Amino acid sequence: MAQDIRRDQTEVAGGLRHSNLSGTSSTGATPTPPLPNDQSARASDDLLLQENIEVLARIVASEARGENETSQKTVAWTAVNRMKKHSFTQVSSVLAHGNYSHSSMSTLTSLQLADDILSGCALDISQGATHFYSPRAMPKRGDRPSSNVDVLGGLESVPGVVGRNGQPVENYRPGWAKNVSPIRIPGIQDKDFKFFRL
Repeated sequence: MAQDIRRDQTEVAGGLRHSNLSGTSSTGATPTPPLPNDQSARASDDLLLQENIEVLARIVASEARGENETSQKTVAWTAVNRMKKHSFTQVSSVLAHGNYSHSSMSTLTSLQLADDILSGCALDISQGATHFYSPRAMPKRGDRPSSNVDVLGGLESVPGVVGRNGQPVENYRPGWAKNVSPIRIPGIQDKDFKFFRL
C-alpha cells in the first residue's frame, strides 16, 4: 500500500521526479512526503563523472602519449584499479597515492578512452594491474637520478632499452617492483611498460 501511495504521489517524467500536489492518495490516506528531487544528485554525479574523465584522460596523456592504444588503456586501468582497491570515488585521489603524472592536457583520444572505461564500456585488459613503470623512461646506468624518482629496485637489463649512444643499457626500476613479477599484456613490450598487481 505504501508503494501505491508513493506511486500516486510521484510521477517520473523526463528523468526528473515531480510531486503530485493532491495531498492525499486515492485511498484517502495521508501520503508519505514527496521523494527528494534527485536532479541535484544526478547533476552532482554527472559533474563527478566529468571530473573523473578529465583527470583520467590527463593521466593517460601524460603517462602514455604516443603509445599504442593497448598501452594507453592499460595505464588508465591501473588508476581505476587503484581507485577500486582503496574504495576511492575520485580519480584525483590516486594522484596523491600513486605518483601518476598528470601535467599534460587531455586529448580527444585520451578523453574517449577515459569515458569508455569509466562508463563501463571497456573491459579491464590490465588483468587487475595497479602499478606500472616504463623502463625506457627510467634513469639508466651512469645517470644521476633526481631525488623524486624511485630507483631503489636497482638496475635491470630490458631488451630494447638503449642509452643516448643507441647501445643497450641497464635501467633502474622502482623499489616496489624489485621482487614482483610483471603481468604480461599482449601488445605491450617490456621496454615500453611493465605492469604489476600489488
